[in-house]
Amino acid sequence: MLIQHFNWLAIAVAAIAYFSLGAIWFNPKVFGTAWMKGHNITPTEEDKKNMGKIMTITLVLCFIGAMISCYFVLALNSWTWMTGAKIGLLAGSGFSGVAIAMNYMYTKKSMSLIVIDSLYHVAGFVICCVILSVWR
Repeated sequence: MLIQHFNWLAIAVAAIAYFSLGAIWFNPKVFGTAWMKGHNITPTEEDKKNMGKIMTITLVLCFIGAMISCYFVLALNSWTWMTGAKIGLLAGSGFSGVAIAMNYMYTKKSMSLIVIDSLYHVAGFVICCVILSVWR
C-alpha cells in the first residue's frame, strides 16, 4: 500500500529530470554520435517524423521508472540524498545495467555501447531516487 504515500509531483519532476538527462546524454557532442554509430543508426526523414511519438513514449517510460524508484525509496525509508543515491545506484546498475549488458553481449554490441546505455539509466535512477528521497 505504499502507492498511497507517493508524492506524484515529485515523481513527475523526477521523470522529467530523467528524460532531460537523455537530451544531454545522447546529444551528438556528448555520447550521441558514438551511440548512433554503435547501434548502426543513420537518421532518416521518417525517423524525424516519428520523433514526437518516440519522445512521448520515452517520457512515459521515465515516469514509470520514477514510480518504481518512489516505491523503493519509500520501502527502504530513504530521507537523505545520499541514501537516495545509493538506492538509485543499486536499482540502476542492478536492474538496467545488468539487463543491458546481458542483452548486448548476445547481440555483439561493443563494451563502450554497453557503458553508454547502462550508465545513462544508472544516472537516471540515481537522479530519480535523490529527488524522491529529499522531496517527501
